[in-house]
Amino acid sequence: MYISQFETGGLIPSEIQTKKITEILGIDEETLNQELHQFYEARKRELKKRIEGEQGNAKIPV
Repeated sequence: MYISQFETGGLIPSEIQTKKITEILGIDEETLNQELHQFYEARKRELKKRIEGEQGNAKIPV
């Protein structure tokens, strides 16, 4: 299973990207950071469940 750095929160938007995102959304940088943190935490939990599910379903060769 491939997990991208975006999915785990490993990539952070650059300062220029952050500024553009906050301008488009009409929010401040602190709010954006809080929202991204919540998103990444939820995504990590989801990925952890998927990984655990795949390990539980793994076939053992005989």
